[in-house]
Amino acid sequence: MTKVAVAGFLHETNSFAPGLTGLSAFEAADAWPGMVVGEAMLAAFGQSNIAMAGFLKAAQEKAWEITPLLWCSAGPSGVVEGGAYDSISTDLLARLELAMPVDAVFLDLHGAMVSETETDADGVLLGRVRALVGPDVPIVAVLDFHANISEHMVAAADMLALYRTYPHVDIADTGRRAAGYLAGLLEGSRPEKILQPIPFLLPLGTQATLDGPVAALMAGLRKLERDTGARIEFAAGFPLADAFETGPAIVTYAPDRKLAEAVAHQSAGLLAAREKEFTLQTMSPREAVAAAQEGRHGHGPLLLIDTQDNPGGGAAGDTVGLLRAMIEGGCRRAVMGVLYDPETALQAHKVGVGGAFVASIGAKSCPGQELPLRGRARVMALGSGNFAGTGPFYKGCSFALGPMACLEVGGVRVVLSSVRQQAADQAMFRHVGVEPAEAGILALKSSVHYRADFDGIARGTIIVKSPGLNTASPADLTYRNVRPNVRVAGGEQLKRGTV
Repeated sequence: MTKVAVAGFLHETNSFAPGLTGLSAFEAADAWPGMVVGEAMLAAFGQSNIAMAGFLKAAQEKAWEITPLLWCSAGPSGVVEGGAYDSISTDLLARLELAMPVDAVFLDLHGAMVSETETDADGVLLGRVRALVGPDVPIVAVLDFHANISEHMVAAADMLALYRTYPHVDIADTGRRAAGYLAGLLEGSRPEKILQPIPFLLPLGTQATLDGPVAALMAGLRKLERDTGARIEFAAGFPLADAFETGPAIVTYAPDRKLAEAVAHQSAGLLAAREKEFTLQTMSPREAVAAAQEGRHGHGPLLLIDTQDNPGGGAAGDTVGLLRAMIEGGCRRAVMGVLYDPETALQAHKVGVGGAFVASIGAKSCPGQELPLRGRARVMALGSGNFAGTGPFYKGCSFALGPMACLEVGGVRVVLSSVRQQAADQAMFRHVGVEPAEAGILALKSSVHYRADFDGIARGTIIVKSPGLNTASPADLTYRNVRPNVRVAGGEQLKRGTV
């Protein structure tokens, strides 16, 4: 029986966010499970949209003997503490060494993890796994669509499988696809591989695969695959992780090197031809509120996307600039969520449904950058924060967001959580009595993932540029580690600092 060791270690690092991401962040659950080790992994993922879940199901169908090592993830946040990275990596490798000999290894990674000591943290881990198992044991890894792919990653893994959608509704499917890749490798097929870095960064808000330039690119890549028989893996890159490899990249796999190189060149050309299309149109909070007040026609809510305070990109999730503008602008039938404020959520639970108190909402994660929103708040509903995801992105996941509350402040309802989580599932609102489709204006702390579950109910969308750590444009950041001659899509040069 084929023996496959499986493990996962995921983090999307925002190098520009303050503070370090420690071990406790990887141990805690949010929408995804907390750290699980050994046999507990086999029952931890169920039908959730997680690569490990998809891989394990496919492995069961192939009757492989699975040796589970360790799996953990932490929500997007600041640089991973060196001790946490070393501790988890060492544990994972020790478990792999005990499991040997193995016939293959599957790794569920992100591809944009930066630690205090390793800017290419995923590549270093892959290299250590390769050194341990030797050159002949097949290694396949799944990476996020926002991976910053390094030469080290490509060299260490026989094949990489990237999510192909943003919103990431195909994460589990990618795990299944990775199992198919591994089956081919076990039969003796070792393709040639070419990494083609792209010399411009794509703003996160322009990377959606539902429409626009990336949708056209993905269609072109799939056609090229069909025409050539090569396998093409595309990463849009995570511009908030400051590493040498930061940016989009294409990895091509083919039976011979000449074909791999030709397909890589053609693939890069497809993206280069659309470089000028990667522009993000935004409004200030006041402009967005004014436009929302004018455009009241149609069914469903108008979405105001608070993109720079998206926890899914490492932001605090607790800025109140847009909320303040909504209240000052007299918005009615308006909802804001999900705002991270465990202190105020706990106060609401003490007061109880129907009660009122003077609240100091948000702006607690980065003191001094803005003032909390103070006002009389009425408690409309309370929740435990434990509920099931229902939308395409989070379906099958069990949320653990701590005490939640829905408050009414200045005519606007605000959904609070005690764990940072971007608003990408309507269940987050329904948990505290809000039906998203019935709102006139719905402000979401997200960038693109909201589209999986909210596009279908929306009458329109405005992207709002309010202060936050999920910086909308790479041109607004100062990089220290990105390789030379990389620009922002469209031609603007990056700001450079000293290492």
